[in-house]
Amino acid sequence: MTMVDIFAGCGGGSLGLQQAGFKPVGAVEIDERAASAYQYNLGLRPITADVRRVRACQLVPDRTEVTLVFGCPPCQSFTTLRRGTEITAEDRQRYQLIGEYLRLVADLRPRHVAFENVPGMQFARRDRLARSGKREIHPRLNRLVGRLHDLGYDAEWDILDAADYGVPQHRRRLVVLASRVAKPRLPARTHGPDAAAPWRTVKEAIRDLPALNRGEVDPADPYHAARRHSSIAMERLNALKEGQARADLPERLQLQCHKDHDGHYDIYGRMWWDRPAPTLTSGCTNVTRGRFAHPEQPRAITIREALRLQSFPDDARLSGGHEAMAVQVGNAVPPLLACAIGHVIAEMEAESRMSESVA
Repeated sequence: MTMVDIFAGCGGGSLGLQQAGFKPVGAVEIDERAASAYQYNLGLRPITADVRRVRACQLVPDRTEVTLVFGCPPCQSFTTLRRGTEITAEDRQRYQLIGEYLRLVADLRPRHVAFENVPGMQFARRDRLARSGKREIHPRLNRLVGRLHDLGYDAEWDILDAADYGVPQHRRRLVVLASRVAKPRLPARTHGPDAAAPWRTVKEAIRDLPALNRGEVDPADPYHAARRHSSIAMERLNALKEGQARADLPERLQLQCHKDHDGHYDIYGRMWWDRPAPTLTSGCTNVTRGRFAHPEQPRAITIREALRLQSFPDDARLSGGHEAMAVQVGNAVPPLLACAIGHVIAEMEAESRMSESVA
């Protein structure tokens, strides 16, 4: 089974799909550093260009039949919509990337399609909800599914939590699966309440890694490197216990801007050992960006810990400096979520091939 990865990043989605039996034959990634990481992880060099300038014949020059096209367009615009904040010109450009994804689907004619994005793309913005009195499907999701239908694909979609598929992290994502040769279905949950196995926890993922102080680096693993926190940041972290966050700080350590601020409760937050991690973002090694502090040690999680919490294998690689690597891992599709998606598509493909051989 062959696959093409659009908006490939450092290769999290492709790694998971490869585990499910798919062979990457083409990829697109605009960021040079992420593309370098993808090449190391998958053995395939992505086309490093704006997707709007990429043609299907460049992705698959020999016109090999493509089993699957996978893609996760940049999602910040839909997070903005979810909050009901102003739509910028950059947001509008990002919306266009869904159309570019569909253009490549139309040209490549894969047997199956998988699309991943933030939950904010599921429903219309809050002010529209308030006016209508009911939840309305986001018009861009409607257009995506409608365009796939016009191209001959049936589609199923829902919000999936990566923790339900063995990822030690709660990460809710909109997943659309479509097929022109089989009836699409979403993967069944394998972890969590009433599932075959419990959710994987932060403890299971990172407890075995060496303890680090501020600024220390594990000599055996350059990705396991602690940030050099400021003295006041260290005071705040030392004042917090597992599961606590900025609201639990003594008054003398609270930021003035937070004292009368209702929100951003996870800043300086420590993770819990016995729960999945919260959703990692591009700021996942910065304690001022969310609940990204180690459950016990007075520091943010390291790149290695972020990779583990995203379910990357330990031999995966990233590229660039610390901030660039944090962006790559925080934006990645968790490989185990992609693997679950890949397995259900592989089942659909086997069923369709069997039906075709009988016919």
